[in-house]
Amino acid sequence: MSTSKNFADKVVLITGSSGGIGAVTAVEFARYGAQVVITGRNADNLSEVAKQCAAVSPKGLKPLEVLADVSKDVDCKRLIDSTISAFKRLDILVNNAGKGVFSPIIDKDILNKYRDLMDTNLRSVVYLTHLSVEHLEKTKGNIINISSVAGLKPSAGGFLYCMSKCALDMFTQCLALELGPKGIRVNVINPAAVRTNFLQVMGLTKEKAEELYVQMDGKYPVGRVGESIDIANAILFLASDEASFVTGIQFVSDGGALNAPMIKIVLITGSGGGIGARIAVEFARYGAQVVINDRNDDNLSEVVKQCAAVSPKGLKPLEVLADVSKDVDCKRLIDSTISAFKRLDILVNNAGRGMRCPITDTAILDKYREVMDTNLRSVIYLTHLSVEHLEKSKGNIINISSIVALKPMSTAFLYCISKCALDMFTKCLALELGPKGIRVNVINPGAVRTNFLQVVGLTKEQSEARYKERGAKYPVGRVGESIDIANAILFLASDEASFVTGINFVSDGGALNANTS
Repeated sequence: MSTSKNFADKVVLITGSSGGIGAVTAVEFARYGAQVVITGRNADNLSEVAKQCAAVSPKGLKPLEVLADVSKDVDCKRLIDSTISAFKRLDILVNNAGKGVFSPIIDKDILNKYRDLMDTNLRSVVYLTHLSVEHLEKTKGNIINISSVAGLKPSAGGFLYCMSKCALDMFTQCLALELGPKGIRVNVINPAAVRTNFLQVMGLTKEKAEELYVQMDGKYPVGRVGESIDIANAILFLASDEASFVTGIQFVSDGGALNAPMIKIVLITGSGGGIGARIAVEFARYGAQVVINDRNDDNLSEVVKQCAAVSPKGLKPLEVLADVSKDVDCKRLIDSTISAFKRLDILVNNAGRGMRCPITDTAILDKYREVMDTNLRSVIYLTHLSVEHLEKSKGNIINISSIVALKPMSTAFLYCISKCALDMFTKCLALELGPKGIRVNVINPGAVRTNFLQVVGLTKEQSEARYKERGAKYPVGRVGESIDIANAILFLASDEASFVTGINFVSDGGALNANTS
């Protein structure tokens, strides 16, 4: 038996041990000879853990089960008193009980939620430690508190949980100084996501919780979220004599997540083909979690395959079938993104449509609405919906315009005015959103080889002939390819362009200044 895992004759009290990390910790201490005391609010769950502990205990020791709610002072005192009454000693206290809640500061029930969470996550630890010191001093024992990486990294809407764990970390460090002279070591463990029923207790369904864990698997450097045994192993080490020189530390067990670069969440509209699809693939190639959108499900499915194939971690894009000319679809697109990933870093407004139409057209107002709803109105509404999320991430917006915004065309005024307005919208929003830390830029491509001309009515052969003719007039000798625009977008979205906002980035092979028609 490893000396680090020899807990024969040790009495170990683990709070919150009726399930999850606490239950596995109790079983592991029992496996290595400890007499464990388990506690929780569910008698049936406690009984099940007791059976597991007795089954692995070398001497078949049965745990002491204490049904208790550690948020109640009387239960805390009864828990310690029961332990001492039964075993006359206490060697190790593991303060594992905790609860989580997401609640904004404007929540009308904020004080009740504050008390509820702090009583469990912090006050109970303070009181149980207070009650245990005299017993731990006799055994030269130690205390291990279970915190979270949330104590080290803030999250919007999670301030109650984050500050309770941050305070627990500081409590640990202060108590390590205070109790060290008494021979008591005090340490804290900060886990990241661990696959337990924690998310379900917070209100998620089992299926939704598992979906979230699977998403996190791809984001953690080790390729998975934690399991309860990972944290139990860390607890047993810190509780052992092999860690006798360790006190007051924060032991981060997070699969490398805390120090890993945050995966950017990038939403690209009109990404079922052409420039949008290529943008999605390139963002995926460089590690982003992309959200793709189009009106054609088959097109999206193909782009999903391409993105997943080049993603360093095999991240699968979120597909949202939507028509951005419809307000309800715009809202669903943003809501789906935030629901899935809890953040948005980059919004690329790429969806657009072109149309040749003289001012004398009898259906002019219908065509006006059709073009403007897609090319301009959707961008305004998607931006409106995204600001609160982009402000949190200090993200940026890139709008896809055209050189026709800078150069008028006969019988194409609808397309030209929609893109000209989009350019001015971009510049105005760069001023408005700059103080919020959001950059806004616009790209004005020249002719780019996509299916755009076919969508507006040309055959494939006519389109190719037009591109060939146009390319011969461009100073660089060719029309653009989707990758040319994607490259420009990735640069503007990157930190290397952090001083760039409100610009028209013209990517047109020199056509505008060459005065090509």
